[in-house]
Amino acid sequence: MTALHVLCGLSVGVGVWLVFAGSRRIERPEPLLRLRSILVGTARWRLVAVAVAVLATAVVTRWPVAALLAGLFTWAAPALLGGNRGEQTAQAKLEAIASWTETLRGRLRAYAGIEQAIRESADMARPPLHAHTTAMSTALTAGVRLPQALSAFQHDVDHHAADLVATSLRIAAAKHSGKLAAQLGWLADAVRQRVAARQRIETSRAESQSSARIVIIIVVVVGAGLFVFNRPLLSAYDSAGGQVVLLLVAGIWTLATFYLQQLTRLPEQERVLRDEAEPDHSHASGP
Repeated sequence: MTALHVLCGLSVGVGVWLVFAGSRRIERPEPLLRLRSILVGTARWRLVAVAVAVLATAVVTRWPVAALLAGLFTWAAPALLGGNRGEQTAQAKLEAIASWTETLRGRLRAYAGIEQAIRESADMARPPLHAHTTAMSTALTAGVRLPQALSAFQHDVDHHAADLVATSLRIAAAKHSGKLAAQLGWLADAVRQRVAARQRIETSRAESQSSARIVIIIVVVVGAGLFVFNRPLLSAYDSAGGQVVLLLVAGIWTLATFYLQQLTRLPEQERVLRDEAEPDHSHASGP
């Protein structure tokens, strides 16, 4: 019955994850694309690690809930213990947007047109933005109209700062505004100030992040230590009722861990100009 118990535990875990994922109001790619990205991307190694952890824990403990917890912890370990990689990525994107905006402003001050300035500055963008600016430049060269190219750029970058830059370019192109260079300068300065503010906040939260990681490590180490060195103390969890209690305790611990992680994360600013970022493919073939 051990395999059946493990299967039931995994089913419960998948159900909980589906409920949680479905309650989050975020944009999701097509299911097949998401599945493909998991199977062919770096996440496949995490899946292998999760499978190994689940099987090993099931064989050693014969507890389906413990196997489920081992799999969940293995999958979430990079995010729980891997530091602030997500924050570093967000910072890099912000800095790239600010840098490219300043470069674009310089090209506009040289009396270049908007499309010409985009083409000339596309290759100068930093890596987090380079692929998107070069794609926009290629689209403009292929004859795609500027509003459609900017909408595709916003959709691909998926960042509020890029929305502001693209909207400024779109309005300036429609109204032939002569103050676009100054507006881009103000936007670049605002983005730089936000980068500096995020760095200050991240420094102040470093202690909280370290404390959260220490708490998680202590709980895992104590649980494993009790099972190895004081097995009779945990014998109550061998029964079905014990597994139910362990599942409840594990659920509370998981929610607490998730809450600790949320406390150490900076919320991303909402994209108030998201509606303008929907590309219009009906006119994307050119003028």
